[in-house]
Amino acid sequence: MPSLSPDLVIARLEPMVLERRSERLQRVLASRSAHVQFVFEDLVDPHNLSAALRSLEAFSFQDVHLVNPAARIEFARKVTSGSERWLSVHDHDSLLHCVESLEAQGFRVLASHLEAPDRQGRPALALTEIDWVRPTALIFGNEHAGVSEQALALAHGTFRIDMRGFVESLNLSVAAGITAFQARCAVDRLAKESEDPARFALPPERQRALYADWLRQTVRNAERILEGADS
Repeated sequence: MPSLSPDLVIARLEPMVLERRSERLQRVLASRSAHVQFVFEDLVDPHNLSAALRSLEAFSFQDVHLVNPAARIEFARKVTSGSERWLSVHDHDSLLHCVESLEAQGFRVLASHLEAPDRQGRPALALTEIDWVRPTALIFGNEHAGVSEQALALAHGTFRIDMRGFVESLNLSVAAGITAFQARCAVDRLAKESEDPARFALPPERQRALYADWLRQTVRNAERILEGADS
C-alpha cells in the first residue's frame, strides 16, 4: 500500500474508534517525551528487555534504541503487555552508528556504569545528579557484561544508581525502570518551570504521525479500510 499521510489515515480511522479511546490516545501522546532516550546494547534475555520496555512506556518515553539487530531478541509479549506497540523502536547496526545519530540530534550520551569515569576522568554521576536540561540518551549494557568498552569510549559520561543495602547491582530491567522514573520526574519538573514546556514534549507533527499509527493498530482491519484511500 502506498504511504498515506497522517491526516488521511486519521480522517478514515478516527470515526471507527470510541470517543473515549481517541481521547485516551491523545492524552498519552500529550505526555510523551523524546527528551530522554534509552539505548540497549547486545541484550540476550527477552524478559529483561521486555520488562524494561514496559517501564519506559509506563513513564511515557517514546524512543528506544536496540544495538545490533542481528542479535535482536524477541519480545516476551506477556511481559511487555503490548507496550512495544506504542514505542518507537530503532535498530542500529553498531553502537557507533547509534551514538553518532543521537549526537547529530543534539543528545548527550551517558553510559550506565557503577565505577567507570568518563573520558575526562570524572567519576560517574549519581542518577540524581544528572542535569536533564539537555536532551539525554542513556546506554544500558548486556545483562552480564554491562556496557562495552566501546560504549565507555563513545559516551560523554557515565552514571550510576546508588544503592544503600548489601546488594551491589540491580537487574537490568529494574535499573532501567528506576532510571525512567527519575528521568520522568525531572522532565516533568523542568517542563513545569520552563517558559517553553513544549520542548520537553513531542513536536506536534510527530504526535500526529504517531496518532495515525496508533489508530492503525487500534482499528480492526485498518489496512483494509485504508485500501484505496489515496485514490
